[in-house]
Amino acid sequence: MSGDVPGAHAGQVIPWPGQPRSAALPLDAQAPAVERAEHRRSVWLRESRIIAAGYLVDGMLVGMFAAVGAVHWSAVLLCTLPGWITCAVAGILIGRGHSRNWKDPAVSDAQAFAGMAICVAGIVLYPEISFLYVLSLATIFLGITYRMSRQCIHLSWGSTCAVIGLITLWDDPLQIPFDTRAEQLIAGACGAATLARAVIFSVVNRGRNTLLHEREQQVADMLEQVERLADFDELTGLPNRRSVLRMLEDELDRSERDGTALSVARLGLDHLKTINNTSGHPAGDRALQAFAAAVQAHRRDTDVFGRLGGGEFLLILSATLNEDAVRTMEQLRRAVADTHRHATSPGLHFTFSVGVATWQDGETTEQLLNRADDALDGALHAGRDCSHVG
Repeated sequence: MSGDVPGAHAGQVIPWPGQPRSAALPLDAQAPAVERAEHRRSVWLRESRIIAAGYLVDGMLVGMFAAVGAVHWSAVLLCTLPGWITCAVAGILIGRGHSRNWKDPAVSDAQAFAGMAICVAGIVLYPEISFLYVLSLATIFLGITYRMSRQCIHLSWGSTCAVIGLITLWDDPLQIPFDTRAEQLIAGACGAATLARAVIFSVVNRGRNTLLHEREQQVADMLEQVERLADFDELTGLPNRRSVLRMLEDELDRSERDGTALSVARLGLDHLKTINNTSGHPAGDRALQAFAAAVQAHRRDTDVFGRLGGGEFLLILSATLNEDAVRTMEQLRRAVADTHRHATSPGLHFTFSVGVATWQDGETTEQLLNRADDALDGALHAGRDCSHVG
């Protein structure tokens, strides 16, 4: 069976007038979640590499101080080895996907706390270059403030400041090696490195903000999809049974309030079961899509068209009485038949039957639909491809 209209393909959802085209696309046409997850993982790995590079820079600066005799060489190991181990473990967890279901899948908090512990240990063990560890703490807090909770930030900041305060009051105040020209140059290099690291972390934060924006967009897309599925038929893009019946209730309220006419037409696609049995359900789906698109293209702008289920549809004809409704539906049937005849191979087209009912004063929605349903049965018993009035 061939009943497609131009541009209608199997699996495509046809948008109804006013519906965003993107909302009518099937889920498999949207950006794959795997690609988004891979992008997030690459950002997290890059951040871990930046942190590891920071430990290397600190180790080089401490090594320069050690070379001029300002501190023992063991300080170099404290600056680099624990940090590299932490970054390596984080990289393995992220790269292999072990952390993807964690509360902190980027392992950022663990790396930040490890960095703070290293800095505090450096202040305790090597007070002669304690200023360097304080600068490192500043960059760590710069990196974590945008992602940690306010309570966690206050706790980590308060505990770190308390430890540093106790150390400086108990032992020696914070020191900057500044006795020789070489120490002065190295101290200046430490300041420059801190500024450079702050710039790098601002770039990392911007990448993080991009990820957050992508997540927000993903959530918005999911909510839009849920709302669309709640109100629209996934196959045809038309208002579904729940939605079109709600619209009918609104139209009935308006007609009762304003005293205007209102008719409904129940449309049944002829021989849909035969199409499904002989050509398969995909052919039947294409027929439903083509039929829905054709009716949408030829219906009046003031009418509302929705799918009740299966091969049955509902057209709400506002400000229309029986005679006008039948005339409108006959024009629609001819237009749809011509559309399918030109859109398919010669001799291959399908038709639909119509049951029309006009609302009577005091009638409920159910009663109106039952009369339209009885009229549709009459059209089917009359041989299909015709309109009956209920």
